[in-house]
Amino acid sequence: MSRGRGGRGGRGGRGRGRGRGRGRGGSRNPPTRSNVDGEKTVVVKEDIDVETEPKEFFVGNVSFEQHLKGQNTNRERYAAALAALEANGVAIIQNARIRALAAAWTRNDYELSKAFLSDREQFGLVEVLKALTLLDSGRQIRVLEKKIKRLELSSNKVNKTTLGRLKRDIDNLQANKPSVGTASGAVCKHISQWVRTLSEEELQFYALHLPKEPWKKLADICHFNPQKDFPALPWFLPFCFGEPAPEDTLVNKCRDVTVDNVNDLVTEYDVPYSHIKEYKDKLTEKSKARIASYETKLDTVLWWYEDLACEEVDKIIQARIISGEEINLPNGKLLERLLTFKIIRENIQTRGLFYNRNNPPARDLSGNKARFLENLIPIGEKKLTSIRLPLEAPIIVIGDASGSMEIAIKTSTIIASLLTAITSARLVFFNTENRAAPYIPETIEQVLELAISTTAGGGTTPAASLWPFYEKKEQIKTFIMVTDEEENGQVQNQNFCQLYKKYHDEVYPAKLVFVSFLRGQHAKGQMVEQLKTAGFNPLQFKLDGSRPDLTKLDNLFGLLSADSKTFEDEVTAIQNQIKTKGMQTVFETLKQNNAIA
Repeated sequence: MSRGRGGRGGRGGRGRGRGRGRGRGGSRNPPTRSNVDGEKTVVVKEDIDVETEPKEFFVGNVSFEQHLKGQNTNRERYAAALAALEANGVAIIQNARIRALAAAWTRNDYELSKAFLSDREQFGLVEVLKALTLLDSGRQIRVLEKKIKRLELSSNKVNKTTLGRLKRDIDNLQANKPSVGTASGAVCKHISQWVRTLSEEELQFYALHLPKEPWKKLADICHFNPQKDFPALPWFLPFCFGEPAPEDTLVNKCRDVTVDNVNDLVTEYDVPYSHIKEYKDKLTEKSKARIASYETKLDTVLWWYEDLACEEVDKIIQARIISGEEINLPNGKLLERLLTFKIIRENIQTRGLFYNRNNPPARDLSGNKARFLENLIPIGEKKLTSIRLPLEAPIIVIGDASGSMEIAIKTSTIIASLLTAITSARLVFFNTENRAAPYIPETIEQVLELAISTTAGGGTTPAASLWPFYEKKEQIKTFIMVTDEEENGQVQNQNFCQLYKKYHDEVYPAKLVFVSFLRGQHAKGQMVEQLKTAGFNPLQFKLDGSRPDLTKLDNLFGLLSADSKTFEDEVTAIQNQIKTKGMQTVFETLKQNNAIA
């Protein structure tokens, strides 16, 4: 007998935003907050008020019991906060999703859990399995305790390693065991109903790309029926338990892809590129063109363009764009792609520009490479004009153009330029000295051109860009720092933290936002740590300095938006809609709006 099931994960959010009250970012000693790779981590208070701070349930390490209390106190406001965060493109941390779902199941609130599960990207297989496992921890503890008892009563000598492992498993389960709630039959029935909504495409995706073990674990608790619970793909569950897929299916045909047969498979079947990417060097131009034609999303072809690039693929991409096919790449990723296509199309040298800045190599516009760029630019322009981040003005964006930023200079300049264009800010750069941007970018083409022409070199003295505003006593409401935080210089014998403290106390308690290019996901930035030690609370968004991922840029927009005054108004508006229209209707509408945006 077989069992299993799931939903899908991952998205780049949208960037929408609003303004914020005076001095919030520069205030002293509020709850600590940081941001790692787009996931915001907050050390929250023990008691969170769903009426006044509903956002905190979804951006921090909040316990299951707190989620349960929040839902019991005001489920509409709790749900509205989640919906508002999703609408603004904020990536809800996974623990919050898991505990929110488990709390709804514990309360037998299947209307709320159904609303959660309607968003496949946020609530997928992983969240369902972990939420159910959380509620099932009491039963699992009892099973392990019985196993230990049998071992201890056995006439055979007990292996101490085995016994120790079982006791550790019990300790881990006890640490996470909720005070109430079980994996009841009603919960499993609700999960079975959700499984039945999975499409053939989704189940095939799981079969091709993802591990089978999570499905087996879920099935062991819920006891799925392979035919009844998986009507879109009845062979899926037996497949998860080891049976082969039917011979005429894509999953079966793609079971043994090799360097010798990859092109034949592409000729005969619409094999997802993600499944054969490792054989990219063996693909013929004919295969590349066919992939560019049959991939259902043009986003996929644009994302992996360098793997598939050839003249015929360029023609196919151009034709698909001209035909009006939707492009739903995250804003940051689309900008990165546009920059890459511009570099390819114009044969722009990207290395050694700092040393050749007075005599850069001529660009070659005569070729046909990436010919679709001119068709893609207007789409990027439209997306740029749709982003709203009305942070409290005046705003200064400070970009790091020091030598340590050489690897990430183009990415950082894109971010700095984009934030400048969105917020109508002023843009300056620093190395050992401050320098104004040659122009304020207002269009996508200007953003791209500035990213290409900005060079990195010299020391790192971020205080150099703050000094003019302190010296003139000019009130700036928001400073956005785009930097690797590797400060090694001072101005007037003061580093950035020391000078910011003086600016804060003597001029204006400006909000500080850091977009930090660091050496790893868990690295701490030198400047932000100094500011925290001094009692300040900058909002920080981290990117890997060696491999900056612009897909996370949309989450930055969302976090800035959720950090605004008007966010509470949006939560209240959605809360009122839930009361009048119903939970499911509101979440379905928001889902449709997010898909369009």
